[in-house]
Amino acid sequence: MYAPPNPSYWRYAALLVGLGLACIGGAAVSDGNPIITVAPVVAATVVWGMTKAPLRYQALAVLYLVLAVDYTPERPQSMFWKSPLFPLGQLLFSQLHELVGIGALRFPLIDVLIIGLIGLGIYRRATKSTIDPPVVPLPRPLIVLVALSAVTILWMEVWGILNGGDVKNSLWQWHQAACMPLMVMMFHYSLRGPQDWPAVARTVIAGALTKSAVSTYFAVVVIPEIGKEIEYTTCHSDSMTFIFALMVCVTRWLERPKAAHAIRGIVVAVLVFVGMFYNDRRLAYVSMVGSMGAAYLFNPWTPLKKFVTRAAILMLPLGVVYLGVGWNSSSGVFKPVQTFRSLVEGQHAEGELDYRDIENLNLIATWSSHPLVGVGYGHEFVLDYPMPDIAFVFPQFRYHPHNSLLGLLAFGGVLGFTGIWMYLVATVYLTARAYHRSYAAEHRSAALVIIGVVASYLNQVFGDMGIISYICTMLVAVSVTMTGKMAMVTGAWPWPGRERALGLRPVTDHREVA
Repeated sequence: MYAPPNPSYWRYAALLVGLGLACIGGAAVSDGNPIITVAPVVAATVVWGMTKAPLRYQALAVLYLVLAVDYTPERPQSMFWKSPLFPLGQLLFSQLHELVGIGALRFPLIDVLIIGLIGLGIYRRATKSTIDPPVVPLPRPLIVLVALSAVTILWMEVWGILNGGDVKNSLWQWHQAACMPLMVMMFHYSLRGPQDWPAVARTVIAGALTKSAVSTYFAVVVIPEIGKEIEYTTCHSDSMTFIFALMVCVTRWLERPKAAHAIRGIVVAVLVFVGMFYNDRRLAYVSMVGSMGAAYLFNPWTPLKKFVTRAAILMLPLGVVYLGVGWNSSSGVFKPVQTFRSLVEGQHAEGELDYRDIENLNLIATWSSHPLVGVGYGHEFVLDYPMPDIAFVFPQFRYHPHNSLLGLLAFGGVLGFTGIWMYLVATVYLTARAYHRSYAAEHRSAALVIIGVVASYLNQVFGDMGIISYICTMLVAVSVTMTGKMAMVTGAWPWPGRERALGLRPVTDHREVA
């Protein structure tokens, strides 16, 4: 007869006492900050849950939190209003020493969660735990190039410090980019294969809908009350989350045109687009066009693609007239033309260079001084061309240029730029091969979304410091991971054990036959 083990009441009592003392200590060192006060209880609960739950659920929870809570490094809602998710964002993204007062903790909680999941994945593999099923491996070249990105970042750091760079400021020039390989490792241990793509897509859509709700409420309710003119309603990096969700809605219907996909897609797309519209980021629309354009190029010549192509050619003269008439008009009917014009000419007085244009010229001048290896991290870009001083709002602005793409060339030269971004080339290559070898509509839709993610990431890096954003980096990392697993499952990359692992055909033991 089964007898349940007697619970250890002493251990339970010790746990309660320990947590109580930790909460009291947290309240004491943080002057009663409620987040720090309850943090020990939350941490203990999280650790217990992590030991019991499959890794994929934990990784998806981390993904949702990164996308949904207020991204405090980018001053959400221009800091005129703190949403209910602001405390979680502060806990997740602020350096821990700012919250607990311990100087050695100069890293955010999100780093702890990522490394913790990696450690848990390694432990479960080593102990042959049955909590997580086997995962599809990643192509070796992709692993090498992701690792090369981390090695290149380390080399740029060492090179910059040897040349007199500032160590303190250098750390946040590369921190989020260096987290990308760790995020890929976390998702690799957590996600089984392409069968987890629907869960990933739903998680991102949930994050996009959450941010859209915050954006809409802030724009419709809060802004009229405070009477301020606001540049954005959530943050800059949310553009990638919105585009990811919209691409899922569009590509699912493109690859499998069903009424259910169309209805759900339209509802979700409208809700997400409202939040993106209020957030008012020009790059979001550029990224949407770029993502759809990349998907268009990948898609074979289906009847729908032929129809869209012919319609675009027929509408081209009308589009030219619309652009010409609306170029100097301030009418709301021509708002798309005004947005396009601001992208082409910049936002400046006539006859003057835009701030971003001057910054780009200075980045090119910095790159030209060390074209092959760059100046390394820890250095500011040079000011060969005088530009407005924005140090009063952003003291480190010369360490973090808006154009992260030119910034990579300035700080790393051609070698650093290539080493850090070669994994993106491999991702596009493997995605293209997987797309044309997949028979599953869900997989083909995923490939088109991933191509859109790469396109929107390049836009975000080029225009808005996307390389130092946890949101952008995590979306790229999960896309890279899913690309590798799709490439192995579809046969886009050789996998000797593919048939046996996927059960595509029975494996006969010739000794038994004999």
